[in-house]
Amino acid sequence: MKKVKLELIKGDITERSTDTIINTANNLLILGSGLGGAIKSKGGHKITGECSRLGPINVGEAVMTSAGELKSKYIIHAALMEFDGPILEENISRSLISSLKLANRHILTSISIPDMSMGIVRFPPERCAEILFNTLKNFIKEENKSLELIEVVVWDIETLHIYKEIYKEIFKQEKP
Repeated sequence: MKKVKLELIKGDITERSTDTIINTANNLLILGSGLGGAIKSKGGHKITGECSRLGPINVGEAVMTSAGELKSKYIIHAALMEFDGPILEENISRSLISSLKLANRHILTSISIPDMSMGIVRFPPERCAEILFNTLKNFIKEENKSLELIEVVVWDIETLHIYKEIYKEIFKQEKP
């Protein structure tokens, strides 16, 4: 098992300089509003073109594009839902695992993960954090090959507090 540093950060994921960031995408890979809109706005239209060539994909799958003008090298687009559809619990875990496996296949060492469903389609943050951290814990323990740094980046302080509490429960240790 590879040793991994897991950090919780309040901030803008589009400003992270890790190897890759995860975009919680729809299955058509349309960068509309929310995180996708911020990626399109800050990263440039090259990303939109790459998404058009790669999509659609199945919910739960992930694909990688360049990061355009962003600080990271790549963007992993994790299909969390059908276009304009609801987010289902199992798709949070499935799309996260697909993303982490893709990062490993490309031998990436660092990744920034958003809160996985807190944007336009609000999903309860407590439940999302449970799914996210349980998925990360299992992946780190059983499957990780290349990742050395995993950041979970949340937008607001309230969500950060919720995520820190759930993190402590799942990993049974102090705040990261």
